[in-house]
Amino acid sequence: MPDIDAHAPLINDPTLYPTDSLSATDSAMESALVRKLDTKLLPYLCLMYLFAALDRSSLGNAVLDNFEEDLHLKPGQFNKCVMIFYAGFLLFQVPSNIMLKKYSAKRWLPLLMICWGAIATAHSQVRGYTELMVLRFFLGIWESGFFPGVVYFLTLFYRKSEIATRIALFYSTSVLSHSFAGILAYYILRLRGSGGMAGWQWLFVIEGIPTMVIAVFAFSNDSWYLPEAPETCSWLTAEERILAVTRLHSENNVVLHESPHDIDASNRAEIIAAMTDWKVWVWMLMFFCGSVPNTSVSNFLPIIIKGLGFDSKLSANLMSAPPYMFAAIVMVYMARSSDKHYERSYHAMAGAALVFLGYLLLLILTGRSGLYVAVCIAVSGIFVINPVVNAWLTSNIAPSMKKSVATAMAVSANNSAGLLGSHIYQQDDAPRYMRGHAINLAFISLFMLLNLLQRYLLQRQNRIKAKILVSGELQELLPGSNNKLIGDRQLHFEYGL
Repeated sequence: MPDIDAHAPLINDPTLYPTDSLSATDSAMESALVRKLDTKLLPYLCLMYLFAALDRSSLGNAVLDNFEEDLHLKPGQFNKCVMIFYAGFLLFQVPSNIMLKKYSAKRWLPLLMICWGAIATAHSQVRGYTELMVLRFFLGIWESGFFPGVVYFLTLFYRKSEIATRIALFYSTSVLSHSFAGILAYYILRLRGSGGMAGWQWLFVIEGIPTMVIAVFAFSNDSWYLPEAPETCSWLTAEERILAVTRLHSENNVVLHESPHDIDASNRAEIIAAMTDWKVWVWMLMFFCGSVPNTSVSNFLPIIIKGLGFDSKLSANLMSAPPYMFAAIVMVYMARSSDKHYERSYHAMAGAALVFLGYLLLLILTGRSGLYVAVCIAVSGIFVINPVVNAWLTSNIAPSMKKSVATAMAVSANNSAGLLGSHIYQQDDAPRYMRGHAINLAFISLFMLLNLLQRYLLQRQNRIKAKILVSGELQELLPGSNNKLIGDRQLHFEYGL
């Protein structure tokens, strides 16, 4: 290993990180490194995402405390307020990941959190429909970049065979937050009248202010929290930093980590490459179809369960918790299995099959117990899709700028589904919401078809690359590159399935 200072950032020089050096590395060292990454990176990221999920779900719980009546909302206006949040999400996710690439995660992610925490807290002072629409839009703007930013950030530290589990563990924070957000909201809403404030006002204040505190703490503790990249991480030893880089370069990561601040002509070309790559657009369609059930359930599960016959506020909130708890367990199990076997498509299909079965049962069954089990089945599969498909995409897109933009594009498609999902469950469809369930069943069916199509197309690309390598021909896959193929366009880059 090169003789370098233990606290100095590594030089971005290919000779320092030979791709064949990993075979001589003790596997125990790599296991220890991964454990260190898990204990340093994931916990605080999960804590930040927990409060993002709480701030996002506050509106759905506020409606149980005369929120619509206090703001004099007309029929349909609440759904529009839910929808406009996703419009903000859609607009800013790609620009946000470009900014993260420029300014680094340790600066950009806490900044996003401070902004959305302030806006979430400001919801407590809203007085009417127009104010609420504006706040929801800007809440979507500032929350939009966090999830795709973290997904991209994790790919700088974890192997392709490790990333699905880490995304699932991170994402499980949001899933589990739904399991207790309703219970927490129930007790906060009982503060109605205290201090001259409504219960829903207390809800926004109590869940919004801690968000800003956590973000400020992240800003002030970057020495142990968020590094820019493995090669500049201050809490890794020199040997660990070299290992962190070489172990990623040994698996088709053909370009070294660029400096997070370098947005040059090459990176701009990769931004365009991401936006014009057919693989990314197929994944975007998959995310959209798979996320229509996700976004609709996330916003309306309490009223869906209320429609099953759990009439009181407490009953609806309490009975919303088990589906999310079960979903978190299924999601992490499926993600670990996906990593273990390094297989994405069939694992995503398994999650979609659960969703399909759950919604089919919701349309067929009539008894309350059976319908509640159907809800649990559907919800358990919904949350499998996100981490597995994210891992599938990030493992097949390179170099890093292209991966960053592609990740944001995919998550934008994921959240754009909320524009539709926020209108699926309408009051005129209560209490069974048969129309909403049928729409979700249709979209998950489309997801399954697109999943199989993407798998076939990637297999076809692998066969084409293999044929070119065997024949000795070199085709220019990137126009204007003088046959210099980079990232996932390199002929030896095999797409994972």
